[in-house]
This record gives sequence, C-alpha cells and structure tokens, in this order.
Amino acid sequence: MSGTKKSSSRWPELQLYGAFLLTTLGDRMWSFVIGLFMHQLGGMTWVAVQQLVDSLLKLFGITFIGQFLDKIDRDKIIQRTLLLNNAAVALSALIFAGMFQYRPENYATLYLLIASAIASVSKVASEIQRICFTKDWVVVISRSERVDLSKVNSYLLSIDQASSLALPWVSGWLLDHFPWQTVCLIIIAYNCGSWVLEAYILRNLYQNTEGLKTRSSELEGDEELMGIKDIRMNTVTTYFRQSSWTAGFGLALLYMTVLGFDNLAASYGQKHGLSAGYIGFLRGVGSLLGIAGTLSYHHISKRVGLLWTVMIGLIWQNIFIEMCGVSMLLPGSSMDVSGFIQNTTASQWVSKVVHKVTNPEPQDVPSIPFWEVSLPVNLFFFGIMFARFGLWLADPAITQIQQETIREDQRYMVFSVQLGLNELFSVLKDIIVIMFPFTSLFGALTLGSCAFVFAGFVFNLFYHAQCGFSLTNKNMHLVEQESTEMSDLSDTSPERQSLIGGVSGDLRAVEEETKATSSTSNEEETH
Repeated sequence: MSGTKKSSSRWPELQLYGAFLLTTLGDRMWSFVIGLFMHQLGGMTWVAVQQLVDSLLKLFGITFIGQFLDKIDRDKIIQRTLLLNNAAVALSALIFAGMFQYRPENYATLYLLIASAIASVSKVASEIQRICFTKDWVVVISRSERVDLSKVNSYLLSIDQASSLALPWVSGWLLDHFPWQTVCLIIIAYNCGSWVLEAYILRNLYQNTEGLKTRSSELEGDEELMGIKDIRMNTVTTYFRQSSWTAGFGLALLYMTVLGFDNLAASYGQKHGLSAGYIGFLRGVGSLLGIAGTLSYHHISKRVGLLWTVMIGLIWQNIFIEMCGVSMLLPGSSMDVSGFIQNTTASQWVSKVVHKVTNPEPQDVPSIPFWEVSLPVNLFFFGIMFARFGLWLADPAITQIQQETIREDQRYMVFSVQLGLNELFSVLKDIIVIMFPFTSLFGALTLGSCAFVFAGFVFNLFYHAQCGFSLTNKNMHLVEQESTEMSDLSDTSPERQSLIGGVSGDLRAVEEETKATSSTSNEEETH
C-alpha cells in the first residue's frame, strides 16, 4: 500500500517531466534544423536574419505579453502557447518542404521571410511555455506535492540538456540519410502528435492539481503584486543599483558572440563542407560537456563558493574560446580581411549585402568526410565545444549570485532588464553578421567575439574584487545583504516567489545557511 501511495503521489511530478520532455524534444530538433535550412536556402546572411527576428520578437514580445499573463488562468496560457508553438513550427516546416521540393526562383526571398517570421512566433510561444514550466508550474507542483523544488529543477534542467545532447545527432542523421523535404514532413508529424499528447497531459495535470487553479483568486486585490508586472522607466536604474550588476552585465556580454554553437557556427561549418551529421555530433558533444559543467557547478560551488566557481568557469571558457581565435590565424584559414578591404569598395560592400538579403542563393557545398576537414575548422569547433563546460559552470553560478543579492520585491524588474540586455547584445551580433556575411570576414567576427567573452570575464573579476578575495568565506557576495534584506522576508507567498523570478528558496534560509557556514569555517580555522 505504501508503495502504491508513493507512486500515486509522484504522478503530477512525472506528468510535468513528461510534458516538458515533449516540449524540449520538439524545440531542440527545430532549433537545430532551421539553421541548416536557412543556410542551405539563403546562406549565412539568412541565418543571421532569422536569429535577428527571433531576438527582436523575444526582446519586445515576451516583455509585452508578460504584463497580461497573470490575468489569465494557467490552463489557458499553457494550452494556447502549446497550440501556437506546434502550429507555427508545422506551418514553417511545410513552407521549407515546398522550397526544397520545388526550389522556387521567384519569390524565394518572400518565402524565406515568411518561414522565418512564423518560426520566430513559435520561438516566442516556446519561451512562454518554458516560463510556465520552470518559473511557475514547477513551484506550485513541488509545494502541493511536498517535493524538494531544487530536485525538480535539476530534473527539468537534465531533461533539457539531454534533449540538446541527443536531438542534434538524430536530426543530423535524418538530414544525411533522407531528402530534406521528408525531414520537414517528419517534423510536422511529430509536432501534431506531440501537441495532442502534451495537451492531454497538461489538461489532466491542471485538473488534478488544486494549486494550479488558485492563482487568479489569490492575485485579486493584491495591488502590490500586480504592480510588480508594470515595466517602468526606473527598471534600468534599479538594475544598475544592484551590487551584482557587474556580474550580470558580464554574463550579457557573452551573448555578443558568434561562438555560441548556434546556427551561425553551423552555417560556417556547412560552408567548409561539414555534413549535418558531423555538425550534430559536435553540437551533441558540446551539450554533453554542458551537462558536465552543470553537474560540476553544484559540487564546485559547495567547495569554493559561487565567486570562485564563476572565475573557474570563465577562465576555462576563455582558454578554449581563444583557441577559436587562434584557428583563424593558422595557415589554411579562410580569413582574409586585408584582401576584402583592398578588393571591395564601400559601394560594392553595400550592394553585396543588399543582394544577399534580397536574393538568397542556395548553398550547394558538397559534404566531405570528417577526416578531410581542415585543421583550422576542426580547431574552431573543438574550441567552441570544450568552452561549453566552462560556460555552464559559470552561468548558473552568476544567476544564483543575482538571486541571492537582489531584493525580493525587485527581482522581476532586475531579471527583466537582464533578459533585455542578453537579447540586446544578441541583436547587435546578428546585425553585424548581416552587415558582414562574407566567409573571409568570419575570422574577424570570431576575434571580436573572443574580445567580448574576455570582457565578460573582466566584469566578473571586477565584481569578485568588489566582494573581496577570500579562500575561507564562501559567501563574500552576501556580506552587504545580511544587514539590509532581512526585514523584507516576512511577507512572502508561493505565488509571489513564482512570479518574481522563480527563485528556488527563501532568502532567509540562504542567509541563515551563510551564517552557519561562516561560523563552521571560523571554528575549523581556529582548531
């Protein structure tokens, strides 16, 4: 009987994992193949255009839509975004299938633009789904089922990273062994089937979890909580008043790079003859190293503290990112900045950029075996791949520093600005790639990316220096908060924590643990 009861009590938790798995499988497959589709039909220029549209819609769309989400019950939010996400992916894939089948010369630009815009709508819907899963539903379910929130969070992250590991391999194999229009039809079939199954799971989970139905009644009359959703002009000022703003700004600088193992890097690889399967393999190994970094983060931060964990992660990342820069300077590299400057006038440059945007050209570079790939190209991808460990070691540590140092009533505002800064640098990067989409200049973009990654390290080093270097006190970043934030902790509710940043715990518990840790460290040092 006890075993049956335990299994039954975990059913809502397992339903959450199952629905999230269906979402991540579809999202990871689509995010990988759409970059290859864009490169094949329009080159690196259109890869950058698609990512630019994505970033702009996320930058403005999610912030605007987020103001209304708290006024709608959870079931309507998740069901509508689920339908929109899957329908948009299916429609976009259908347009790509038609383009691969018929190779239209007329209106190719229009078709690509429509497919890109629809795909970007699916991206916005997908991001809202992830907010529902990881910032709201997870909190309610973990509390109603009395499950450790950190454990559920770690499982959801593991599901996401495992999907990121497996789906590029699977997608690459499909693209190498089947016509690409057939792969588009497979994607359409998966999205239709997963929509039906996931909608059923989520509806059942909603109906059987009372905590998911109570938000609207709890929000009524809570003017302070509703006021938090208003995005006012002072949000930017509030962000830069935080003691940890330099750490967050350093994290945002990491988005100003073409070295993120995204579709730009994949396009660069296709240009040099890498097959879809090989690119998927490299991306999968990078995700595996990212999982290793995430798992190591928990153990390393326990031993040396968050500040030193950030330093270790960013130093590791910079070492391998610099390897990418070195690859562009080796013999056999395609970088030729001086030749481009000497042979191209300003008017020619403008006309070439306009031509690439308005007249997408199919890329028919034949794939070559991986052992024939040149050393600079392999070194470039190996650098990106191994840098993922350091990135995923530092990223969650920086986020936790922000969670622990930002006042609870300011977390939504501050994290909104953080998201905006991330997308702003991503937009700037995509605009630069659109302006300089030439293979001979990609090396210059790589060297610039190395500079921004190093600048992100410098900002976090400056924050570490502000907090103070210590090998014994693992919580130097909390010193300023100990005397100022205890008074703000008495009036918290599960819903407030869910909406204001989705933080996995009470700051009071964090600070009490900090004091206990400091006391233990002092006693050990005394003895």
